[in-house]
Amino acid sequence: MITALSILSLLLIITAALTLVRHNFWIFKVFEYPRLQKLFLMVGCLVGWIAVWPALTTFHLVLFILLLAFSLFYCSRILPYSTLWPKEIKRMPPSAKNVDLKLFAANVLQDNREYHRLLKQIKDMDADIVFLLETDEGWAQAMKELEATYPYKLLQPIDNTYGLLFYSRLKILSGKVLFRVKEGVPSIDAIVELPNGRPIQIWGLHPEPPVPGENLFSTAKDKELMKVALLARECKLPCIVFGDLNDVAWSHTTKLFRKTSGLLDPRIGRGFYSTFSAHHWWVRFPLDYIFCSTDFGLVRMKRLPPNGSDHFATFVHLVYEPRLEPVQSGLEARKEEIKEAREMATQEVEQ
Repeated sequence: MITALSILSLLLIITAALTLVRHNFWIFKVFEYPRLQKLFLMVGCLVGWIAVWPALTTFHLVLFILLLAFSLFYCSRILPYSTLWPKEIKRMPPSAKNVDLKLFAANVLQDNREYHRLLKQIKDMDADIVFLLETDEGWAQAMKELEATYPYKLLQPIDNTYGLLFYSRLKILSGKVLFRVKEGVPSIDAIVELPNGRPIQIWGLHPEPPVPGENLFSTAKDKELMKVALLARECKLPCIVFGDLNDVAWSHTTKLFRKTSGLLDPRIGRGFYSTFSAHHWWVRFPLDYIFCSTDFGLVRMKRLPPNGSDHFATFVHLVYEPRLEPVQSGLEARKEEIKEAREMATQEVEQ
């Protein structure tokens, strides 16, 4: 038992230490994803070490102390996404002043052809804006019936798993599909008009993740996230960023995004709302997000049931309420963090 505990403890310590290295190579990023799963394993190992405490050597004690330290560190990063933490966005009732905004977002999984399941979810949720990712021409054709309900659209179907479809019931005052960082990886930049006439800036993203065989570095993802974070920081309109960001909530990059943009995360104080993987309950991470400016309140947030994709779809109902702006605040960025964000936003990326 002691040998097994030693091996598992050592592996957990090494993978935890790798995530502390600030480098964009994939191996320093990938172990950030299963932080909750690793925390459970660490706690299990700590209990195991306590059970065999009389037999511990100095080496085993060092492993125990390191495991305990990393467990406490992981708890500090994960705790904000539990109900024990204060909520970052205040709960609000639905409004009767035409300032509600309902958003539906889903990574559909390009090869998934169960179109009817997603269409049913969209109809059931009755969102104002629908944002679909990993959409090829087959998905674009299957979703055509949405155009009767959503007259405004920005469509960029591509068969490389980065296609996107953006449908809006609200008038799009200005909108475009941009390739901010790499050809073949589009994003949405749109201003929509609420029924009361208030314009809202929306960015829809699906950056490229660091995955062996596809992209060994997180440079492209980090660059796109920081470019949008800096835009949101300077934006004078109420603004929203949403989509599959291919990053976990507790990563250094996501935290830097939140600090730089000043946007709020409705997950804080409410839960993980893990969206990937829909196929395996034991390996789930929060990869799909919505962030909003401080002048929004939250009516409802929901992770929807499986729809054939490897991601769960998400639904968020917000209310635009300027009176919330003075009483809500996100993370604040230090000067060196803004500098880091700007450096990441301007780094070179291989096409």
